[in-house]
Amino acid sequence: MNIALKVLLVLLILTLQEPLAYSQRYVDVLFPEVQVDRNITYGENFTVMTGIPPSLEDLKMDVYSPVGDTAQDRFLILMAHSGSWFPKGVNTLPYGEKSDSSMIALCTEFAKRGWVAASIDYRLGWNPTPDILGGNQELRARSIIQAVYRTMQDMKTAIRYFRKDEAGPNTYRIDPTKIVAAGTGSGAYAVVACASLNKVSELNLFKLLSTNGKPYVSIDTLGDFEGFGGDPNWNKANHEGYSSDFRLVLNLEGAVGDSSWIEPGEPPMVNMSGVDNALIPYKTKVGVIVTTGDPIISVSGAYVIAQEGTKHGNTTVWDTVNWADPYTARAKSLESFEGLFPFLGEENAYEAWAWYDPNDPYTVDSVELSPGNWVQGTGYGTSSNPFASREKAYRYIDTIMNYFTPRALKVLGSEPVGVEPQHHSGGFRVYEKNGNSWVVSEDQEDLEIYRLYDITGGLLKEGIVNDLGFELPTLEGNCLYILGVKKGGIWQSRKYFKQLVEK
Repeated sequence: MNIALKVLLVLLILTLQEPLAYSQRYVDVLFPEVQVDRNITYGENFTVMTGIPPSLEDLKMDVYSPVGDTAQDRFLILMAHSGSWFPKGVNTLPYGEKSDSSMIALCTEFAKRGWVAASIDYRLGWNPTPDILGGNQELRARSIIQAVYRTMQDMKTAIRYFRKDEAGPNTYRIDPTKIVAAGTGSGAYAVVACASLNKVSELNLFKLLSTNGKPYVSIDTLGDFEGFGGDPNWNKANHEGYSSDFRLVLNLEGAVGDSSWIEPGEPPMVNMSGVDNALIPYKTKVGVIVTTGDPIISVSGAYVIAQEGTKHGNTTVWDTVNWADPYTARAKSLESFEGLFPFLGEENAYEAWAWYDPNDPYTVDSVELSPGNWVQGTGYGTSSNPFASREKAYRYIDTIMNYFTPRALKVLGSEPVGVEPQHHSGGFRVYEKNGNSWVVSEDQEDLEIYRLYDITGGLLKEGIVNDLGFELPTLEGNCLYILGVKKGGIWQSRKYFKQLVEK
């Protein structure tokens, strides 16, 4: 571009109004600091961990939010931890609570991207007694299905808590229409149930009936799917009058009680799981007590959940997106279903995003089932597991964030939320004039390269500039795009701009 044209471009800039520019909230890290409000009571209900009859237990959560954020109507994700429905240590694992390292890391990463993230504790307890000690398969199956059911109710209680807060003091400034239910391991079993278990007939499947013909889960006793009704000595309703609905599931290595639970019109699910997990199936198999081999119940994992969701049209929201990122490419190279990301290899089979302190007193290699009756530990999350480390876990957390968040944005709504660019000085601006879009340097330093993405991160256009400004290529539609510009050898923060041209 010659000097005359540069002068003309500068004059054009002076006559134009301020452009619309936004950062890509909910996908990119925008906030360096996160605030955590710990041990918030979101409800109370009856637990069997203290024995029968059950006793009331306060339900607690930690809430993560970005420091310095002034936005209203923020996305909310609620996360339920793993742990096999027993307290940390009792479960032979060095984790199993809302303050697990993986829960802290995941919630922190979401909050840095502008989400409100809650890590919830939920009611624990089931009866895994092996046959050698007087247990039986029906006892184990009934009690674990009831454990999933109670956790499902607790997740919905937490959702209603946030809706009640939004309608009142609005402490967390969430958008009640943009809520995600997420979980890992046993917590993921529950969020999958939240999305799919919603009919009495689904509790009356043959596999879920006792030998006396009664269902494992009695709504008359434990309450309904939302956590209302039932025996007042077994269930306490929380936050009545508020909806438990949510829009999306993040299933990190969970399973569904029966594949027939998944039906058309239910929330889409993003499923990420180890293929060779010995505890939680990737497809369908009978779960067992790893230490003894005693069977529990047949369940279906991430592959089947994604397969059924695709079959019933629950994932069509993603079908028209031209995903162009390496995370999608990797997932698609392994499985064809949208919303499914498998992790291969024994070393990545069990919660690859989790790690533990090798000096933790609960990190044990063997378990005493009864006095003098010792069995070998699971090898997962214990000192006999050589694969878990913080460094490795964060690599998988990075994959989770980069695969899940663009899909969440597509489901919950792709409109930007008005966060001003963090790097304004010395950057660039986008101007609209007579249906054309111009990108202009804010100082005398040439722009080098540009890349234009759609809202999902798919690359649309790119080019070499090496000048103070350039005209963006015309695109069809009245849409939002993401623009990245390299300047001074550094890629500037990506910004939204409004494309006003319609062709």
